[in-house]
Amino acid sequence: MRPFLGPPLPLALQRRWLELLSAGLPPPRGTSRKQLTLGSVPALLVRCKPAEAIPPEPAASRDAIVFAHGGAFILGSARSYLGFAGRIARATGADVYLVDYRRAPEHPHPAPSDDLFAAYEGVLARGHDPARTALLGDSAGGALVVSTALALAEMDVPAPAALVLISPWLDLSLSGASVTLNAKRDPVLSRGFLEAGGRAYAGPLPRSDRRVSPLFADLEGLPPTLVQVGSDEILLDDSTRFAGRADAAGVEVELQRFEGWWHDFQAMAGTLVGAREAIEDIAAFLGRRFHD
Repeated sequence: MRPFLGPPLPLALQRRWLELLSAGLPPPRGTSRKQLTLGSVPALLVRCKPAEAIPPEPAASRDAIVFAHGGAFILGSARSYLGFAGRIARATGADVYLVDYRRAPEHPHPAPSDDLFAAYEGVLARGHDPARTALLGDSAGGALVVSTALALAEMDVPAPAALVLISPWLDLSLSGASVTLNAKRDPVLSRGFLEAGGRAYAGPLPRSDRRVSPLFADLEGLPPTLVQVGSDEILLDDSTRFAGRADAAGVEVELQRFEGWWHDFQAMAGTLVGAREAIEDIAAFLGRRFHD
C-alpha cells in the first residue's frame, strides 16, 4: 500500500484508490447496513447477526460500538470501512455505528472530533446504554477516540464503557523512535503520508498540541482501554508511550503487541487467521466491559 499513499499522488487519486482497494475486503456473510444520521453526522449502522435476533427499537438492550475510521484524517470513509466494521460486528454481536466524519484538508481540526462527539451523543439518543457502548478507532480514528473521550468527561456526558485503539496515531509530531526504526518494515505507512495528513488536520496548530495529538493530553479519567499494535509499524511508539502514560494516570489499559504484524492488519481478518484472532481479542475485551 505504501507507494499509493501520500505525495506525490493527488489526494483525490489516493481517496479513489482506497475505495477500490476496500472492494477486496468485503464484509462477512450476513452483514447488513443502514444509512442514518447521528445528530447531524452521516453514519452506517452495521450488523452481522440473524435478523430475528435483532430486537426492535429502543436499543437499550443491545451493545453498541461507535467506530472512527482511519486514513490520516484525509482518507477513508464509512463505505471503504464496511468490511472492517462487518468483521467487528460479527465478532462482538454489537451494533456498529461507522461514522462518516468530515475529513481534512477540507475540514481540519476540530471538525472530525466534533463529528465523533456528536455521533456518540446520537447513539445514546437512540437509546443505547453508555455502560454497553464503546468507542473504537483505528489509526487516525484512534486519536479521535481519545480526544472525544476526554471531551466527554469535560462536558459531563456519560462516558462509554471502554475504548479500543487499533494501531492508533496519537502523536502527529511523529516524535516516536519507531517512525525511523520501522520505516522500511511497515508496508502500509510512510513518514511523507503522515506528514501530509498531520498538516492537513492540525491546520494552524502545532502538531504536538494536545488538541490534535492526544498522546500529550492529561489522560486521567479515560475509560478502560485496549490498545492493539503491530511490532513492525512506524506508529509502534505511539501505542507503547500512550499505554505507559495512561497507566501512570490511573487508567485501566491493556496493550497487545503483535510480533511481525503491520499497521491495521486487523482489516485483513477475512483472509488472515492472526487478524481474526486479534478481533476476537477485541470482542472478549468488550464483552467483559459490557457485561461484568
